[in-house]
Amino acid sequence: MNKILNIDKAGLKSFIIKYSKEIIIALVLAILAAVIIEWWIHWSKKQAIHRNLKAIATILVYGKDHKIISQGSGFFINSTGLLATNAHVVNGAAQIIAQLPSGAFYNYREINSIDPDADIAILQFDARETPTISGMGNSDELFVGQTVYAMGTPIGQEGTVSGGNVSNPSQNLHGRNFIQFTAPISPGSSGGGLFNDEGEVIGITAASLNIPSGLQTGQAQNINFAVPINDVKTAVTGNQNISQGSATYYYAQGLLADNQKLFDTAIVCFKKAIELNNKYAAAYMGLAIVYYEKGEYELELQNNYLAAQADTSNAEAFYYLGTAYEDIGQFDNAIIAYKKSLSINPKEKDTLHDLSLIYLAKGDKKSASSYISQLKQLDRGWAFKLEVLMSRLN
Repeated sequence: MNKILNIDKAGLKSFIIKYSKEIIIALVLAILAAVIIEWWIHWSKKQAIHRNLKAIATILVYGKDHKIISQGSGFFINSTGLLATNAHVVNGAAQIIAQLPSGAFYNYREINSIDPDADIAILQFDARETPTISGMGNSDELFVGQTVYAMGTPIGQEGTVSGGNVSNPSQNLHGRNFIQFTAPISPGSSGGGLFNDEGEVIGITAASLNIPSGLQTGQAQNINFAVPINDVKTAVTGNQNISQGSATYYYAQGLLADNQKLFDTAIVCFKKAIELNNKYAAAYMGLAIVYYEKGEYELELQNNYLAAQADTSNAEAFYYLGTAYEDIGQFDNAIIAYKKSLSINPKEKDTLHDLSLIYLAKGDKKSASSYISQLKQLDRGWAFKLEVLMSRLN
C-alpha cells in the first residue's frame, strides 16, 4: 500500500513538474474567469438598478382645493404612461402628478384599474416614451432569505434604494397575502417597487399605514410588506376576472411580454386578441407600439390605422396614428390624424405639442402659433419651449 502511494506521489510530482506552466496558466485563467463573472454580475445589477430608478416616480396628490394631500411613489410599467402604485396613495385625489428623477412630469389622465382591498392602483398618465422598469418577476417563486431592493421616493427623496431580504414570501394579513421583507422603507415609499437581484419588480412596497395594526406607522423599520407583483399583473387590464383564452387575456399577456421586451411573444399575444375581437383598438395599439420598438415603422402605421378604424371616437388612437405617419415622414397625413384627434378631444396636449412642431418644421408660424396658444392652457412649460423655438426661426 505504501509503495503504491509512493508511486502515486512520485507520479503526481513528475506530472506537476512536467506541466507546471500549463497548470499555472489554467489557474490564472480560472481566477480571471471568476473575476470577470463576478464583475459582470455586479455590473448587471448596477445597470438594472440604474434603469429601474429612472422609472420610479414621485407621486404628488392634490385635493379639490389644489393643495397637496399626500406624496407617495410609483413606477412606470410600460412606455406609454401606465404606472403602478398603492391605492391608498391616490385616495381622495382630484389631481395627480408623476415626477421622474429626470425632471419630467406627467399629469394623470384616468384610472386603468384600482383595487382598494389589494391596495393596487394602475393609473394612465398623459405620456409617451416613459422610462420603464426592467421587467416583472414572479412573486410566487420567492423564497425566505432572498435578496431584495426597495426603490421609492421617501419624503420626496428621489433615487432612494435600500437592500434587505425576504422574511416571508406569503405573509397572510387580514385575508390578504403580502411579501414580508427587511429592506427599510419610510413615509413616501408607498407605491414604490420591490425588486429582486435580476432587477425584476416582484412587489409594490406598502407603507405601514395600509397595514391596519401591529406596525410602527410612519417609521422606517425592518418589518415591511409589499403587494405581490402577480396581483398587479391581474390588475393591469382593469379586470379582476379575466377568462383564460379571452381577447382580454391575450391583450394582458401581450402587455406583460412587451414590458419584458419579449417582442415576438407580445406580437403573438396581441394578434391572438385581435383574432378573437377584430374591433379591439387597444390590442392594435399595443401591437403598433411593439413594432415601433422594433423599428418596423410601416407595420406600426398599419396597426395604428386599424386601431383608429376600430374605434373612431378614440382620440388617443388618432394621436398615435399621427406619430406613426411622422415616423415614416408623411407629415401631411400626420396633420390630418392629429386634427382628427383634437376634434374628439381638444385637450389632448401631446397632440397639440406634436402638431405645433410639424407646423414649425413646415415654416407655418401662423398655424403653429394657434396650436401653441391652445397648448398654453394645458401645459405652459411645453408652450413656452415652443414659443422660444418659434422665435429663433427665420
